[in-house]
Amino acid sequence: MMNTPTKIKYLLDANVLIGFSLWKPIALNLNNDFWSKFGDALARGEWVLLDVVVKEIKYDRDLMKWCQEQDKKGLVKKISDNNKSRGVEINNQYKMINETTLKSTVDTYLIAYAEANNLGVFSRESPRINSTFLYKIPDVCEILNIKWIKSPKFFLKEIGFD
Repeated sequence: MMNTPTKIKYLLDANVLIGFSLWKPIALNLNNDFWSKFGDALARGEWVLLDVVVKEIKYDRDLMKWCQEQDKKGLVKKISDNNKSRGVEINNQYKMINETTLKSTVDTYLIAYAEANNLGVFSRESPRINSTFLYKIPDVCEILNIKWIKSPKFFLKEIGFD
């Protein structure tokens, strides 16, 4: 009997959801079929949506509504106090959070949740380009051996969109 490789589930960064919502071929207000199938894939557990990511979505009413619907269905995972504590540890070791704006706080929680649950991370962020800059999701995922992807095409194929 052959062992088939375990398929990695990914949790999504807010920038992915916002990008999907704005991209004309699959924009929420233009492609209900995509978003219905996308929600079905979430319900089947093929990807993960975190509460802290949902809270980052503030200016796209359609996307906010879609996320609220997923939450009402019980499909949005909550980060724990342990995830938050680990996020603080991650930031202490690999400075990610902008001290002035507190931007990227959620990124540390995202990585902590992925690490604790053996998940990958799908983010549109690029690695930092200078060692004096703050660490980015891809940088810390690489260090912690957490699979990360940036390609929507790869991710969508993984959850059944061919």
